[in-house]
Amino acid sequence: MKTFILLVLVVVVVWVLFRPVTQKEIDRYNNKDNRPNLDL
Repeated sequence: MKTFILLVLVVVVVWVLFRPVTQKEIDRYNNKDNRPNLDL
């Protein structure tokens, strides 16, 4: 039971950590048309 709880905890932590990164990547790909960071 202890290992199951640990495994679930690790999965949740990994999911929470990697979700915003993938969301940012998706946003970056979606914003290819209007690149706001082009005025260097």
